[in-house]
Amino acid sequence: MKSTQADTKINDGIDFINAKRYWEIGHYGQDTVIAVIDTGCDINHEELKDNIIGTFNFTDDDNGKINIATDYTGHGTHVSGIIAATNKKHSIGIAPKAKLLIIKAIGNTSISTHKHLIKAIRFATAWRGKNGERVDIMNLSLGTKSDVPELRKAVDEALQENIFVVVAAGNYGDGSELTDEILYPGYYEEVIQVGAVGKNLVPTHMSNTNQNIDFLSLGESVYSTYPQNNYIRLTGTSVATPHITGAISLILSYFKAKHLSFSQNIIYQYLLSHSFLLKGYTNKTQGNGVLKL
Repeated sequence: MKSTQADTKINDGIDFINAKRYWEIGHYGQDTVIAVIDTGCDINHEELKDNIIGTFNFTDDDNGKINIATDYTGHGTHVSGIIAATNKKHSIGIAPKAKLLIIKAIGNTSISTHKHLIKAIRFATAWRGKNGERVDIMNLSLGTKSDVPELRKAVDEALQENIFVVVAAGNYGDGSELTDEILYPGYYEEVIQVGAVGKNLVPTHMSNTNQNIDFLSLGESVYSTYPQNNYIRLTGTSVATPHITGAISLILSYFKAKHLSFSQNIIYQYLLSHSFLLKGYTNKTQGNGVLKL
């Protein structure tokens, strides 16, 4: 991902995805839990600490201590803020009352082994909170070029538990729809694979293209949280993905509050009905288009 220092203190993705439509009727992602499988998180960050429901570490960082999910790269902290920063100081989080389960699967070297990732997904699927909470959505702003059968199996297990799996498409794109760039688990048809687009509605040049892209969301110069109470702008599919995750959190919060039954298909159809296609691009670049709640 590319980074720039933060200037204005707002995540433009809030308006880009129209999150305020749900805020205005009292739905901020409450009663939803999102597992952020990433590089960890600064759980003491002023905009995040009140929304952290748990942590777990599957890497060798900090001598492999399972309860320490220190974010040494800032990636996971930034992703977490886009999903559920509390917005007490800055306007950042799409679902500011959602709870975050921080699962560290990528260590300080920014390398995630398949073993770590598979364990993280299975942990999130089986996790139960003190009050019986369960994971509603997994956010994976990561990927691997290898299709490992056990990874697909772990993802399928999550989906069978009605957990939404939202995954970054990847940043290996060359700007051409004639070539495919594929990362897993994003390329699995059953997950929601997210590409990046700018505020100008031009797909981000480095956003992967392939036949299984689902949606695009804002992925350029996105303002969010960074370790030690800092803030920064980052670009890439990693920061587009949590916008979709946050949007699903808002929708689920609404459905739960209204005691409406829902399934993966019902929510996906809702997303389809609230997206629009960009002219001049095929589904390999944009999937079903840009989500706008």
